[in-house]
Amino acid sequence: MKKFLALLTLLLFILLLYFSWQWYKKTVVCCEPAVEEVVVVRGPLAFDCNSDNPITGEAWPQKKEEILAGIKEGRKLLIVAPYFEGEDAQLGMARAEKVKALFIDKIAADQFELESWLAGVCANAGDEAFGNTKFKWVVRNENVVEKHDKAIIYFEYDKTKEINEKNVVDYLDTLSEDLKKSEATVSLTGHTDQDGDQDYNYKLGLERAEKVKAQLVSRGVAPEKITVDSKGKLEPVADGSTDEGKQKNRRVEIVVK
Repeated sequence: MKKFLALLTLLLFILLLYFSWQWYKKTVVCCEPAVEEVVVVRGPLAFDCNSDNPITGEAWPQKKEEILAGIKEGRKLLIVAPYFEGEDAQLGMARAEKVKALFIDKIAADQFELESWLAGVCANAGDEAFGNTKFKWVVRNENVVEKHDKAIIYFEYDKTKEINEKNVVDYLDTLSEDLKKSEATVSLTGHTDQDGDQDYNYKLGLERAEKVKAQLVSRGVAPEKITVDSKGKLEPVADGSTDEGKQKNRRVEIVVK
């Protein structure tokens, strides 16, 4: 009798284990979330960290055509490529050169301008869709230089000289049309060389900014869309001891917002 009871107990224990395992498989093992494969989605153009080789995606041909469609006579294609924290700025320029090569079949070599910009942390920014490399058709001549975030008009020494250089007139014609067609506003900041005291140069810089404002208003831009300011001689961008440096410092910087 004791043997029978022992055998029965063992069988019941085995059955308990079996049904417990079946319950575990159905309610626990089957329902654990599967580990999803991480898929990196890149934009039309991207870079890996510490590499200057552009990675183009399926959307690149269309994006390239959109950029080429913006070409205008007398303008150059500005390519501003990224470099990231911990990388050398020259890597940004190397990337810009590689991107330039993607267009060389459509645009003459002398129709490019290349720059670089610090785009944050590579691990966070490397997979963003296209925003890391900037493209813009810009004016570049002795009187007007457009950058990706602003434009600069250079002034001659004579503060009373009217704005009549063809390069400047043409640029202001285009800028005024763009401002009239949009809700954008524009800020104008005058700068001077470092000759003279700051009070004099502040007034001179402001006068230069006001001259540009008057040109825009005469072309139909609403005055309330334009703000003017002056930094005088406080923010030189070139060596003020040379004639060339002084010329670069006598300027109005234009930022469209």
